Amino acid sequence: MKKKGYILLSVICAVVLIATGIILGVVMKKQSNKKTYTASIKTAEKYLEAGDYTQAVVAYKTAIEKMPEKETGYVGLANTYLEQGDTSSAKIILKKGYLVTNSSKIQYMLNGIEDGSLLVNNLKETPKKETLQKSGELSFNQNFFQKLESFTYQDYEREYGGLPEIVKVKNGEVEVVHKNLSATCFYANTSEHGDVVDTKTDTPDKTGMPEKIVVDDISVLFKNFTGEITIDELQNICGSKVDIVNKKERSYVEFESGSALIRIESDENGTISSSTAWNEIILTNANKNRTAKKSVFSGIVLNAMTSEGVEAANISLEAQGDSSHSANIKTEMDGSFSIELEADTYNITISAEDYEEETFEFTIEENSNYSGEQFTISPSLASGSARIVLEWGDYPEDLDSYLIGTTDDGTEVDVSFHNDQCTKNGEVIAELDVDEMDGHGPETITLNNLNGTYRYLVDDFTESGKLQEYGATVKVYISGKSQPEVITIAPDAGVKNVWEVFELDHGKLNILNRAAVEDYE
Repeated sequence: MKKKGYILLSVICAVVLIATGIILGVVMKKQSNKKTYTASIKTAEKYLEAGDYTQAVVAYKTAIEKMPEKETGYVGLANTYLEQGDTSSAKIILKKGYLVTNSSKIQYMLNGIEDGSLLVNNLKETPKKETLQKSGELSFNQNFFQKLESFTYQDYEREYGGLPEIVKVKNGEVEVVHKNLSATCFYANTSEHGDVVDTKTDTPDKTGMPEKIVVDDISVLFKNFTGEITIDELQNICGSKVDIVNKKERSYVEFESGSALIRIESDENGTISSSTAWNEIILTNANKNRTAKKSVFSGIVLNAMTSEGVEAANISLEAQGDSSHSANIKTEMDGSFSIELEADTYNITISAEDYEEETFEFTIEENSNYSGEQFTISPSLASGSARIVLEWGDYPEDLDSYLIGTTDDGTEVDVSFHNDQCTKNGEVIAELDVDEMDGHGPETITLNNLNGTYRYLVDDFTESGKLQEYGATVKVYISGKSQPEVITIAPDAGVKNVWEVFELDHGKLNILNRAAVEDYE
């Protein structure tokens, strides 16, 4: 009997010891988490004050991971995103925080972003540019709209970065913000499409498409947006009627572009006067063609000298793998095209009357769509001339071309947006044909005198410090050569804001591809 008692007592003591150990472990972990949380918040605040947003984001995320029930990490991280103009990421992290903390402060910030009152104080003013170049006519950003109409979740990840921020709104409904897309994508299961969102992982299916998108800045929807659009200007570029809707909470204009229904806040007369205006883009055809076996390949062919679409350009798509995949198509009046293709690598040859023929290589992967692709071709070159075409992505919004040098007769050449033309005795030596300020390009300089020595540079007007990360491409056309020289930023170039691309010595190209040591502003 005594033996059984000793055994029972031993068991009880062991259980107590284990329980005590577990409790002490939990307490110690909480104390450790609290210590790390406090240190991370202080570190993040220092980085934020110093303007080092990347490190501030890392530190705030560490704080949230350690103590997700605290509001300070979410609020600080949201403010860091707002300092960078990334409204969508700020909203997503605040929504995540509110679901965990039910914080009134977080709710207040969310409301402030939604009604715009918080953005007035947080969004930085874009530097104004004094340029001699005339702005082009207002038009839709076809590259962007083509993506919206055909991109799946997998396509967005490929184009704008993986590991997006995702918040679950309710079962079968999520909001997604991708790293390099300043917008919020809304995915939801419906009675017609019940598998758009995986309810086990609360992430979109790779073939799922968002049915609504809200952009941080409406300028991404247009080319040559100057900060205001009147109802007449909007009607002029729309193929359908523009309606003015006046409701208690707001007035907005409603119009269509392709299969997208767009709503943007305006005044009672239909004038849009803010780049951060409330907006929503309803994608009416989303998820209807998810079972298609072929990939959508769409884009636009542009004139390098005007940035306008090239009508009736012939596009020959020669498949390298299976010749039966090859196809031909012509561009529409606005230079756009769209075709369904099998997975393969294609040699794409684009030709048009009075243009240099050019060949590109493009790979179509299975179950992926490629929309908003931009192909720039050059008008035919005169003998003894060259053309330099700069292209890039959505960011930075404004890159600038600089051509400096001296002709054999001693004429100094300095062409950029500051001085768009260099002449002597009435003849144009070099000229900036296009100064593109809305992303993508093309931004083009034509050099009519190869008898000299020149240097070409690219400057990030927005001073993002991320030109190496975002990337850019320069194409150099030289008369007498069948294809242009294509230059991209070298992986080890170390470029922040100024990229020194090449020298041109009497028509001979010397590629430099390095960070510039001088400031050419």
